[in-house]
Amino acid sequence: MAGKVFVSCGQRDHERTIAEKIAAVLQGEFRLTPHLAFKTQSLSDIMTITEELRSSDYYLFVDFLRAPQGTQDLPCSLFTHQELALAHHLGFRDMIALKQKGAPLEGFLRYVLSNPECFNGDDDLMEKIKDLVRARGWSPDYSRNLVFADLQPDGPLVYRDHTGPNSMKVWNAKIENRRPDVAAVRTVCILDEIESGGKRLPSPDRAYLKWCGQATYDLNPA
Repeated sequence: MAGKVFVSCGQRDHERTIAEKIAAVLQGEFRLTPHLAFKTQSLSDIMTITEELRSSDYYLFVDFLRAPQGTQDLPCSLFTHQELALAHHLGFRDMIALKQKGAPLEGFLRYVLSNPECFNGDDDLMEKIKDLVRARGWSPDYSRNLVFADLQPDGPLVYRDHTGPNSMKVWNAKIENRRPDVAAVRTVCILDEIESGGKRLPSPDRAYLKWCGQATYDLNPA
């Protein structure tokens, strides 16, 4: 799935409400797929967040001004700053980060994003998000994972597999890995649909396709 946005907004009631509004704007106006990251309570939740981040294409961070609720209370959301650190580790480069006016420049934000966009109130936040998404060109078709880049015909060639040798026309598809933090190991490729004459049809054959230069049907550099 392309165009997935990981939205990190905090977990308090007002912050959750604004996160839902942000998700509606991303989906309704830009056809992006938002994922809302709410409170983490266990190790399994942390692992889920990590996997959601890995599969996301864009990262949106909002740091709200918080009134301390006690002497031990932090002036910022610990969870959103943890997610920001994970996003930086996973290689996100084109982030959108916003900080409410008056909120201190704390935690990981101080080190990786020294000049986040400032907003004043909910309406200003929503307008700035729309402007920044347009300016950055965030697209529902973009992916930072495995991307189909090019398709060229070749052949006819003699192709040999478990059924024996066959003469056939071959289509060479170029697949790019845009993830800077992980190699495409143990990857398989399956033809999902065919576009012909302006129509998209489901593929009648969903067997693994052959990787160029590989002895098996999965991409295994080892």
